[in-house]
Amino acid sequence: MGVDRDWMVAAKCRGSTGDNLRAWEADNRGGDGNAVVDACRGCTVMRECARYGLATGPGGMVWAGVPVPEMPHTSYYARAIARLNAIANSGPAQ
Repeated sequence: MGVDRDWMVAAKCRGSTGDNLRAWEADNRGGDGNAVVDACRGCTVMRECARYGLATGPGGMVWAGVPVPEMPHTSYYARAIARLNAIANSGPAQ
């Protein structure tokens, strides 16, 4: 059984970056990362997004407004995963 993706149709970010999928990469060098994180503010499906990111391997992407670095053995990664878990386990599902 696969991971549910039905929530994606309600995501605030849907189509916001057009074909620029690289905009959603977690880039620790700066760049467009802040714009992508801002695009998540106020999204009604952040919980589902965080759960999806955790289930599919979040490294190197932005999920629920949380940039997750690719390096899993760092404190930055651990903090990002903790933030995703907090979002994933908050409030009722949308």
